[in-house]
Amino acid sequence: MNKYEKELFLQLCRFEEKSSRLEILTDKYASEEVLGYLFCNRMQAAAYGTLEKGGLLSRLNREFRNSLADAYRQNLEKNESFFKCADMLYKTLSSQKGKYAMLKGALLCGLYPAGYRTSNDIDLLTHPESVTALGEALSDAGFRQGSVQGGVFKPATRREIIESKMTRGETVPYILEVRLPYMRYFEVDINFSLDYKNSDTQSLSSMLERAEEVTTGSATIITLDKYDFFIHLCSHLYKEATTLPWIKMRRDMTLYKFSDIYLLLNRLTDDDLRKTLERARRLGMGDICGCVILWTSELLGIPEDNAQRTARAYLKGNYDILHTVIAPSEHKRFIYTEKNIQNRFFAKNRESLLKEI
Repeated sequence: MNKYEKELFLQLCRFEEKSSRLEILTDKYASEEVLGYLFCNRMQAAAYGTLEKGGLLSRLNREFRNSLADAYRQNLEKNESFFKCADMLYKTLSSQKGKYAMLKGALLCGLYPAGYRTSNDIDLLTHPESVTALGEALSDAGFRQGSVQGGVFKPATRREIIESKMTRGETVPYILEVRLPYMRYFEVDINFSLDYKNSDTQSLSSMLERAEEVTTGSATIITLDKYDFFIHLCSHLYKEATTLPWIKMRRDMTLYKFSDIYLLLNRLTDDDLRKTLERARRLGMGDICGCVILWTSELLGIPEDNAQRTARAYLKGNYDILHTVIAPSEHKRFIYTEKNIQNRFFAKNRESLLKEI
């Protein structure tokens, strides 16, 4: 993509704002490459909404416009199925209140404008001591551990179940066939460690103690409070963006994950942000949250604001965190030679930008 196509892609992803540049960019640079990037980064429905609000849909060629419109309508229908599943899960785990919190998409699908965000599963955060009880409740409701391959459920082996617990801090997914529109199977993942540090059960317990019941979309769920939810989302994105295997899979910088941070930052007041980062500091994650805020701001081209200034204050000059990658199994560390986050995002091979240190 040329620089104007890249600019258009990023402008379409900034669905919370109006852009004076969007009309010019849409007229000239709504290319197949832009469309592909929107779909590969799961931002096609948000782009549709941005264009609709700007009155620009009629200026697109038919195939570009219809692709976005169809994706948006599909997302709306898929989310109806997802909220039914989320509500069902809440009822299934009624005896386990106080032991878990639903993460990421379980809440976010209802926070975004309708249809902008979808999720294929629900992640549960729990204490290691509660894993067995949660698993039994899911099994009693008909869930089975395994994976879906080619649209067919494949049961997990005992070895796979044990290895997942030992090495990944999560269980093999629990899957239930629900046969709903755009969701034949409903998947639940149980996480019993925080992404940034598997052994830190104290922070985990502290987060779970503050979990609360909320309504999102048409579902009732139990999730982390708004401060811890943001902190966990940052820690999860940070883990994926700074771990070599994720970079090799090109799953390290999918834009919808940065969009989640963008959405929440726009929902936080300055006082909320201060409380969030102070809470993150007490949990040992102040630098991680600061890093993710700066990544998101630079990637989406957000003008200098209080969030960025506050994030820099929490980093205390430790800007290496913005560019450092680890290879856990090899006990190696790398640094990005490309410091510009937008250039890094659009690079065809991010692994080639790494230098071992």
